[in-house]
Amino acid sequence: MALALWVAGTIAAGFGIAPHAAGVLRSVTFRDDFQSGNLDAWLLPHPEDWEIRTEGALHYLHMKRSREPGVPRRPLQFALLQSPRVGSFELETRVRREGRSMIVVFNYVDTLHFYYLHLSVDRGTDQPVHNGVFIVDNAPRERIAGTEAPPALPDRDWHEVRLVRDAAGGAIQVFLDHQKEPLFSAHSLTFKCGQVGLGSFDETGDFADVKLESVDVGCKLGREAASLGWERPIQTIGSF
Repeated sequence: MALALWVAGTIAAGFGIAPHAAGVLRSVTFRDDFQSGNLDAWLLPHPEDWEIRTEGALHYLHMKRSREPGVPRRPLQFALLQSPRVGSFELETRVRREGRSMIVVFNYVDTLHFYYLHLSVDRGTDQPVHNGVFIVDNAPRERIAGTEAPPALPDRDWHEVRLVRDAAGGAIQVFLDHQKEPLFSAHSLTFKCGQVGLGSFDETGDFADVKLESVDVGCKLGREAASLGWERPIQTIGSF
């Protein structure tokens, strides 16, 4: 199955959402192995920077170029999954770096409010802004976990990343290569709802076999977000 989105137990073509019905679980299972040959499932800040490549039977998403970080200093070059917002979820993907690091964005509200995983060859003790869980909250990114962790991407091979987010309880756990213990573990209740994305802070690399599961679809950004003007429709390519 090249590309599929299941919402409330019903498959939806592209990203059309089945009409809400009383008593129906608002759950989603999304998979993209990029065999479809298109990136219609993704919102791309610069579409010309992304392409699907192949290695034998493997299809994967490739970042062709990096972009300058934003001010306040934060990543901006990532592909957002064009799906309903999710609060609690489990995300799995395979990652391969070309430079020193890649990122996974989650609970994305807008370009100034989100979390991201920084997956690096460096330890946080060597590079304070590498290898860990970070938050962007209308300010330069700030670490919230991972300072002492070993490198998430020690080489340029493919590595499997699993991100488990419990938005209600605040837990963030990151597992690498089927490890039983998390590489990064954090607690934060700042953002409880948003989109997920894949990219890099200022380098390039690859992603394959993306899978997102959630029973917290259609979550609201919350009163605090609304009071700050964050409560708005999901980003479109033109406004990203």
